[in-house]
Amino acid sequence: MGQAKILNAVGSIGGVASAASALAGALGGDLPGDWQSSLRQASYRGVPFGVLAGEVTFGRKNAVHRYPKRDGVWVEDMGREARLYHLTAFLVENSAVYGGGGVVGQRDRLIRAFETAGDGELVHPTLGRVKVSALEGHSLERWDTGRYFELTLVFIEAGERRFPTNGTSTGDALSAVADSLNAASVLSFAKQILSAVKLGAAVVQQAVSTALGWYVAAVGLVHDVKRFFGAVSTLAGNFGRLFGGGNSGYSAAAKKVKQSTTVGDLIRNDAAARTAVTQAGVALVAAAGHVSDTATFGAKAQGLAAALAASAVDPDDRIRLLLSLGSYQPDSANTSSAIGVAMATMQSACADLFRRCAVSQLILAVGAFQPRSADEASGMAAMVSDVLAAEALRAGDQGEDDVYLQLMAANKAVVADLKARGGNLAAVADFGFSDNLPALMLAQRMYRDPSRSDDLIVQADAVHPAFMPTKFKALAS
Repeated sequence: MGQAKILNAVGSIGGVASAASALAGALGGDLPGDWQSSLRQASYRGVPFGVLAGEVTFGRKNAVHRYPKRDGVWVEDMGREARLYHLTAFLVENSAVYGGGGVVGQRDRLIRAFETAGDGELVHPTLGRVKVSALEGHSLERWDTGRYFELTLVFIEAGERRFPTNGTSTGDALSAVADSLNAASVLSFAKQILSAVKLGAAVVQQAVSTALGWYVAAVGLVHDVKRFFGAVSTLAGNFGRLFGGGNSGYSAAAKKVKQSTTVGDLIRNDAAARTAVTQAGVALVAAAGHVSDTATFGAKAQGLAAALAASAVDPDDRIRLLLSLGSYQPDSANTSSAIGVAMATMQSACADLFRRCAVSQLILAVGAFQPRSADEASGMAAMVSDVLAAEALRAGDQGEDDVYLQLMAANKAVVADLKARGGNLAAVADFGFSDNLPALMLAQRMYRDPSRSDDLIVQADAVHPAFMPTKFKALAS
C-alpha cells in the first residue's frame, strides 16, 4: 500500500489515535490515563488540522551572570518563561474526521489565520484551549503524498498587554509638602523670635501663655461629641454603620476592626487617644518655657496637632477639628513698650506656628478623606484651598517667603489629590419619591444594587433605614 493511502486511512489525529489504541490493545493493555478519549480536535482560529507530534517548551526566565575569574555563575530568576508550542501537523483533503474540503483551500485558510494580527485561540490535542500568538508556520508539499500537506507550526503563549506607566503618588506628595511646611514654619518662627526672646522672662512667659491657650483649645476639641461617636464607626455590624461619620466614601472604604472587638474596646482606645492629646499639650507648655530651643518647641507643637488628628477615626471629623484648631487666634497684647512689642511678636509668632502645624495635619487628613462624589471632592478642594490661600497671604504679608512657597505647593498638591481621586466619581442628583420607602428598595430601584443601601442611608441622612426621606440628594449613578 502506498504512503498516500496509508495517510488517507489515518486521516487526522483521530486516525492516529485509533492506530495507537489498536497497537496498545494488541500489546495487551489500554493507554494510561484514558489518553484517547481526552484528545481534542486541533485547530487555530477555527481552522482544523491533524497533529502527528507536539512539543512544549517551558521553564523559568533566568538570566545567567558570568564573572571573570569565577568558576560558578549566578542565576537571576526573572519569573516564568512564556511557553512555546511546536506542532508537527498535517492537512488532508476531505478528512474523515474534521472534513475541511480541498487541501489547498485548507492551507490557504490556515495561512490567513497565521497572518492575522493579534492573539488567537489554539486548540491543542492534550492541553485544550490556549491563548497564543503565532510565531511561524511551514507547509511542506511533496509530489508523492499528493493531497497531504505536512505542517510545522510554532506558537508562543500570549499575555496581557501591560506596560509600566509613570505616575506621581498624590498621597506621597501630600506627605512631602506637609513635612516641608513644618520645616519652613519652624525656621520662620526661629527668625521671628530671635530678637524678642532676648528681652527676658516676660517674653518667654508670653510663649507659655499662648501655648497654654492653644492646648486648652485642643482639649476642648478632643472632647467633641461627634468625634466620640466616630470612634465606634469602625465596629463590625450595624452598630458601627449607624454611628458612621458623614463621609460616606469613608464608610464604604474603611476597614472594619476585628469581629471580637467590642464597643468597650473602642471606647478605651478613644480614651487613650484623649490622653495622648493631653500629654502632648503638657509637653508643649513645658517646651514653651524653653522657647529659645525652637526645634523642640516646633516638634511639640506638631505633636499636639498630630495627636488631635489621630484621635479622630473618621477623616471627616478629623478635617473639621483641624480646621477649628487652625483658626486659633490669641488676644493681642495692649502695650506699646519695648517689652510689650516683644511679647506681641512672640505671641504672633507662636500663633503662626500653631496654625501652620494644624494646617500641615489638615493636608495629611485630606489624603485620608474619601470623597463620595465629584461634587464633594470639588467642595473639599475649594474649602481647603481657601484655608491655605488665607495662610499664604498672611505669610506673604509678613515676608515669610519660604512658608508662602510651601503653602502654595501644598495647595497645588491638595487640588491634584482630590481631582485624581474624586474627579471621575458620579455627580450628586436630587431624588424624589411619593412615599417613605426602605433603603434596600431605593438602592435596588436607583442603582440596581441593594448593597449600596448603607451609603444611601448616610447620603440621605435618614432617621431610620426603613423610612427614607421622600426627597434627598444622592449619587446619580
